[in-house]
Amino acid sequence: MSRKLIRFIIKILVAALLLVAAGWIVFTFYYPEKYLPILPWMLAFFTVATILIHSWQLHLAKKKFALFVRSSMIVSLLRLVLYSGFAIVFLITHSENIAVFVVCIAIVYLIYTFLEVFDLQKITQQKK
Repeated sequence: MSRKLIRFIIKILVAALLLVAAGWIVFTFYYPEKYLPILPWMLAFFTVATILIHSWQLHLAKKKFALFVRSSMIVSLLRLVLYSGFAIVFLITHSENIAVFVVCIAIVYLIYTFLEVFDLQKITQQKK
């Protein structure tokens, strides 16, 4: 495993721990009736998917940088389809607290996407 990937995994795990802490505070002290049991599983799913996708992109960037550049938009689309599929399946099967689920998934998506884009931007700047 490369040092870049290990650093990224640490960043994602720290972000996950911060999200767990924030979620615990919010759903324990402020909105306990809004808690959804799917939230820890959603966070785990996003964490694992983000790490796997990022490691694949690092592999592409290391192999052929031109292939990485061409495939980055496709990877973003596939990630969005994967996460949307997760959300759609949940929303179809559960009708309670939909707003809470949508807010939580949006927060996790934005944080993880920001971390991944920021990390990939540093890598692409080094390759140029």
